[in-house]
Amino acid sequence: MLKKGGDQSLVRIHNQNLILEEIIKNKQISRADLAKSLNISAPSISTNVEPLLRSGILHERGLGKSAAGRKPIMLQFNFKYGYILGIDLSKGRIVSALSDLSGKPERITKGERTKHVVGHDLITMIEEHIHMVLKREEVELTSILAIAIASPGILMNHRHIRLDLDQINWQDVNPALVLQERLNVPVVLENDINLATLAEYQSLKKYEQTENMVFISIGRGLGSGLIIRGELYKGSFGGAGEVALMSSSIKSQNLQYYETILSLESLRKEVLISRPISSNSVQIEDDEKFLEYISDLLSKGDPYIHTCIDNMSKHIAVMISNVSALFNPQLVVIGGELMTLSNYLFPKIKNEVYRIYPFPIEMKVSEEVEYVGLYGCLAIAKERAIGQLIN
Repeated sequence: MLKKGGDQSLVRIHNQNLILEEIIKNKQISRADLAKSLNISAPSISTNVEPLLRSGILHERGLGKSAAGRKPIMLQFNFKYGYILGIDLSKGRIVSALSDLSGKPERITKGERTKHVVGHDLITMIEEHIHMVLKREEVELTSILAIAIASPGILMNHRHIRLDLDQINWQDVNPALVLQERLNVPVVLENDINLATLAEYQSLKKYEQTENMVFISIGRGLGSGLIIRGELYKGSFGGAGEVALMSSSIKSQNLQYYETILSLESLRKEVLISRPISSNSVQIEDDEKFLEYISDLLSKGDPYIHTCIDNMSKHIAVMISNVSALFNPQLVVIGGELMTLSNYLFPKIKNEVYRIYPFPIEMKVSEEVEYVGLYGCLAIAKERAIGQLIN
């Protein structure tokens, strides 16, 4: 008898999850159409829908269209059933977004800078930021169904491998587990570029949709993510797409890694060599102000800056061609803070790639430079939250 009850419970959970997925996919649908599309009997549909209506996970909304007879009542998913929270740590500070189960951010909050804050101190800083956001938005912690955190570095079996000493340092602590225990909320920790790649892939328009895509981010760091056959590919140990580890040349018997020549920091060093900047004229350490300064010099036709951008575009093109030679993607999306200069960079990159890479390939610039990682956080937090609604 116990086994039979257990089997029935599994069937119920399976059917209700199928119903939920179909309703979310269609936005609204009648019971009769649910039965047809899922090949489940009408009585079984009604039996499984009723508890979802009572709990508030589903709503009945209005009347649908009918060729003859009574118009059917439509079922909709209740996106206000709970909240999710995304936290991006890739910008050198805590940046968060609160959302209902639609995954669309209601407000983005920039919090404390994370430089030199490590381990448990960093986890506590994130926890305090979460409480601050919820208090301001008047949302109870018990209403948060999932939290997702984007972190630089390779995350392998709860180990954090730092490729850059300036990256976030968890000091061998599992931040997802610690926060989950403190907050009693499911917490997911994922590589920031992987999350940005997922967000970029999900944002593709119908005419852009593809099974194989590469996302490359060039900004405070350098990284890429791979979509293969419609799925995020992480590799054997979570390190797939780490183009920062690729070398462009050997100088004085030492490898020259791409991240040393393709980042905001490398551009900043190049500029400072030629023209020391006084703190009164521009805040060189502020990425946004620095990029505005570079854009202004480019618009004025500064020959040295144009040479820097030309050299950088050639290196980016060679790197894209190398990655494409391995994976032969249909689409390459380029993002990251450096692509705020895309009016100057992208045409040069594209022309160079088309010159040296022999296969057809589409290329585009990310439409969301600043918050793409945050949208990726909300995407996986939404998936986790909805996936655990039925038990």
